[in-house]
Amino acid sequence: MKKLTALCAAIAAAAAIAAAPAYAKYPDHAITLICPWGAGGGSDAQVRFIAGLMEKDLGQPVKVVNKTGGGGAVGWSAIARSKPDGYTMGQLTAELAMDHWITPAVTVSYKDFDPLCLMNEDPATVTISANAPYKTYDEFVSYLKANPGKVRGGATSVGGIWHVAMGMWLKAIGLPVTAITYIPTSGSAEAYKEMAAGGIDSCFTSVPESSTMYKSGKAIGLAVMSDKRDPKFPDIPTMKELGHDIQVGTWRGLGLPKGVPADRRDVLVKAIKKAMDDPAYKKFMEDRGFGIKVLEGKDFEAYMAKSDAELGATLKDLGLAK
Repeated sequence: MKKLTALCAAIAAAAAIAAAPAYAKYPDHAITLICPWGAGGGSDAQVRFIAGLMEKDLGQPVKVVNKTGGGGAVGWSAIARSKPDGYTMGQLTAELAMDHWITPAVTVSYKDFDPLCLMNEDPATVTISANAPYKTYDEFVSYLKANPGKVRGGATSVGGIWHVAMGMWLKAIGLPVTAITYIPTSGSAEAYKEMAAGGIDSCFTSVPESSTMYKSGKAIGLAVMSDKRDPKFPDIPTMKELGHDIQVGTWRGLGLPKGVPADRRDVLVKAIKKAMDDPAYKKFMEDRGFGIKVLEGKDFEAYMAKSDAELGATLKDLGLAK
């Protein structure tokens, strides 16, 4: 009997050990966070900062891995194909709503992910040179109508988010996308150098990217394409206030491959929101000039769907959708 009792106890202990992993607390090991953009850039910096804060709440490392290429498609494909166990998540950005329209070989889209949280939005602006003959929003629009193609605009490469924002704005006010002659640049910094030199008349970048030019008096912000005014420049009206409810800009969030259990998604959402409430994160975002916008789950999914449809339509208008 003693031997039988001991044998039964051993079997029970072994069964308990074998069953333990199935009921282990999530997460019980490191989580991988895929960033589709290069190390050192704004998107990489933002996601690394939030990963460091999430580790405190989750009690496990959150390792950021950069998988770049294809305008973000390489990273997004890696996220979408990963095992849906909650141990791989990734950064989703505005380019996800654009790449598949421009490049037929890119098939990944927002539909391939279970969204966690939208974390950042930097809306586009309508910005003009202080040396331009027009000084107000109405004067600028009137000038464009009277002088199609004469105004030169810029901010990024052809097909970039700010190019598309310009096209969306022109379409909204009833003008063809050719009403402004687009001058491609490597980004907002180069565009504003061109503006200072007289080579570009208007820019459609974010408020943070435009702020130095505003403060120096070399550029005038006429409108922001958001649902609310920027607190640092409260005198710049929203497009909705000016009669056109346009909301477009760059954005960043986090998502999972399809099929991760709901309880694990909830754990991650809770950790993300707690990290975003951290004063250190808010200071980081302010120092970087990043706007904070929070949408969870289905609300984030609806936001991406709207972004995808609107950006896709404008890319078609610009002749860039394949």
